[in-house]
Amino acid sequence: FSEPDDVRLVGGGSRCAGGVERYNQGEWRTVGADDSDKEAVAAVVCRQLGCGSTVSVLPGNTTRGFRVVCSGSEPSLRECWRTNYLLPVVTVICSDLLVQPDIFLTDSMGGVSRGHQGPEVFRGYNFTITCSTQPQYPGGSFLLTFTGSNRTQTQPAVNHSAAFLFPAADDSHQGNYSC
Repeated sequence: FSEPDDVRLVGGGSRCAGGVERYNQGEWRTVGADDSDKEAVAAVVCRQLGCGSTVSVLPGNTTRGFRVVCSGSEPSLRECWRTNYLLPVVTVICSDLLVQPDIFLTDSMGGVSRGHQGPEVFRGYNFTITCSTQPQYPGGSFLLTFTGSNRTQTQPAVNHSAAFLFPAADDSHQGNYSC
């Protein structure tokens, strides 16, 4: 087996989510890690599989795997340090598994109109940008990116959505937004 074929995620319903396994000495072996090492191992696995970045590392269960220690910068799990010591399995969700959120613009006072390039907010009016997605995983957060000034804002997800409130629209709010 060659990279990324010597690593896989199992039991998560997708190739970008599940418990980490590594092909070693002719068999698939479960990968375990200390709590302090799980994030780094997950980062290496998501990158090696071409699944983006780590979204979540789930708590270990009773399944045990061979201990792996990574710094997080390794190109593959093969480069990480391994022992035969058994630790709780590393279960990971990578970003490529996530559904792209929807984005909505609302206002409470009629300060939004349809412009040639999309919705426009009148100067001085409050507006809210809401990011939402279909239920996929509990918790999480939304990142609102604003291209006008390369700013970002983060809000925790509540019922699979997050609202970003902007008081008194002005020129500094001009630009494109994405969730």
